[in-house]
Amino acid sequence: MLGDNIIGRKYESDYEVSYEKVKEYVRVLDDQNPHYTDREFVKSLDGGHPYAPPTFAAIYCQPAMNHLYFDPEFSKLVPRLVHGEQEYHFHEPVRAGDKIHTIAVIDNNYTKTNQAGKVHRIFEIKTTSSNQDGQTVCTGLYTLVIRGE
Repeated sequence: MLGDNIIGRKYESDYEVSYEKVKEYVRVLDDQNPHYTDREFVKSLDGGHPYAPPTFAAIYCQPAMNHLYFDPEFSKLVPRLVHGEQEYHFHEPVRAGDKIHTIAVIDNNYTKTNQAGKVHRIFEIKTTSSNQDGQTVCTGLYTLVIRGE
């Protein structure tokens, strides 16, 4: 079946978290938390750079996921792709200036049949993101559904 031989494939990417990108992100969320936007406030707390909100993981994980979408084997399935769900587990905080390395691995693939009898394929992709010090900042699980024809 198309896509069966991609289980275990690994996709990697690097992302540098900039203060400007964090500011853009929290502006869209209308989040006024000074831990994300006020350099002087954060500096007065611990001398460091502003934090990225936890949901910023969607930004730094995306480049690794893009490699999956453009994989010649998987890209044939993308026209029928529906985002199932995603789940993140946070470890070390991410801050402006961090360099995040993300590894996405296609971990599992199975089928489900809906009430109309269409067989949908489900892919589970696990991500692990680490900072420049090798500390894990986030692990994630993406569930992607390929609609049956």
